[in-house]
Amino acid sequence: MTIYGDMMTLLLCFFVLLLSFSSIDEGKFSTAIYFIQGALGILPDNVSVNKDSGQPMSQLQKLQEMNLEEKVKKIDDLAIEQGLSREISVEISEGGMLIRLGSQILFKSGSAVLKKEAYPVLQVIGQTIADVSEVIVAGHTDNLPITSGKFKSNWQLSSERSISVINYLTKSCNVPAEILVASGYSEYKPLVENNSPENRKENRRVEFLISW
Repeated sequence: MTIYGDMMTLLLCFFVLLLSFSSIDEGKFSTAIYFIQGALGILPDNVSVNKDSGQPMSQLQKLQEMNLEEKVKKIDDLAIEQGLSREISVEISEGGMLIRLGSQILFKSGSAVLKKEAYPVLQVIGQTIADVSEVIVAGHTDNLPITSGKFKSNWQLSSERSISVINYLTKSCNVPAEILVASGYSEYKPLVENNSPENRKENRRVEFLISW
């Protein structure tokens, strides 16, 4: 028993020493723990009965942790400076941050070609999202049928607008292409009912979703 105890102690010291020399990728470690919990637990979808003893991070703390606080302020300042407060908005929640641009800032009606006036806005957006891990760029339209011969449907228009924005961000703002995801929602994710010109204008937009 003495020899066995000595051997276990030496093994423990050995693995502690290995751990002290290793570097742990926190993101990969958290992901591994997440899936281990799901595989070994009896509750669905990685649900745990353990309660987090720590206080949840505030939205401000999350912004500070991701170095986004000053960048978000630049977006707000730009919106006020150019009189675009109704066209540019930033929403922060527990799940992430949503930057919303009215499509009239970016495109002419029925077009997926960026206006030159949109460049300064997208430059600020590019600086904001350049260092995050993933951004979903989503195009949205109203419910009016397409009259332009170039696009066959609102699905195509919303997707092409998303791609146009991504092309500008990667080529002119040095945003890494690998963090960007293009999506088009057509008319099917409206903010308000498409029952008036004002409401349809509000539903035509491009959104940038950053999750944490």
